[in-house]
Amino acid sequence: MEVSIFTKLDSLDRRWIFAFQALVFCIVILNPVGLALNVGDQVRTAFEAIESLPEGSIVWFATDYQAANAAELEPAAIAIFKHCMQKNLRVISGSTWPEGGAMMSRLINYVAPEFPDKEYGVDYLNLGYRPGGQVWLQQLTDDLPAAVGGIDHFGDPISAYPIMEGLEVIQDVAMIIGIHVGTPGTPEYIRVITDPHNVPMITVLPAVSVAVTMPYLASGQLVSIVASLRGGAEYELISGFSGTAMTGMDSQSFMNLTIVIFVILGNIGFFYNKYKEGSSGGGGDNV
Repeated sequence: MEVSIFTKLDSLDRRWIFAFQALVFCIVILNPVGLALNVGDQVRTAFEAIESLPEGSIVWFATDYQAANAAELEPAAIAIFKHCMQKNLRVISGSTWPEGGAMMSRLINYVAPEFPDKEYGVDYLNLGYRPGGQVWLQQLTDDLPAAVGGIDHFGDPISAYPIMEGLEVIQDVAMIIGIHVGTPGTPEYIRVITDPHNVPMITVLPAVSVAVTMPYLASGQLVSIVASLRGGAEYELISGFSGTAMTGMDSQSFMNLTIVIFVILGNIGFFYNKYKEGSSGGGGDNV
């Protein structure tokens, strides 16, 4: 029995598909092509908001996420952090999530080598994780140094750091950058800090959280939403800081393209085989 290429397409072992996708992924990661990308309104708004801050302003990074979310959120967070350093803003981080301090350390390790003139405790500071969730956020509005126990993520006294000058309560910051994946997250910051004290906030979110957060944007309670890897790629593009998001978008686009191609080929094989079966079985005598 003759086996055509269409028959093979209809019954192709899925492991060959996975292997081909892995090959495409590796090729694109090693040789990114730089697919065309437009900067959306939300990312442009976020960029312009940070660009408008006076030099020396304090930006609070709320690193409320964990390692499992790093691939999706960190490219945007890194690009925003770099933009803050370029603008000579001061970045201070705190977290309601146990891994938040470690996540901020990762961001610092990515960004610091590109800004050798910036110093820990002068231009950026990691206050790390503190328990309490929304209650702790409320404490930040009353006495920030006391709320963090007077020490940073590494247990060193924050009173010795020049970056803390003029920062008594969290509403003293010029802007909040919320890197959020769940609870506590964006709604808690809005409820306790941004709404009552009129502190502007930009939030970096995974794609699945964007829809439920849009009402806060529509109501004016958020400045902007930078969404997922796509948002990170757009921020890299508008800021001029290269990173992993643009490369990630290339690989994601090509992976999706391979899925579409295999779906089309599989359907061609399926319908061709159905046609052949119908043709071969239709030659009998009518009774």
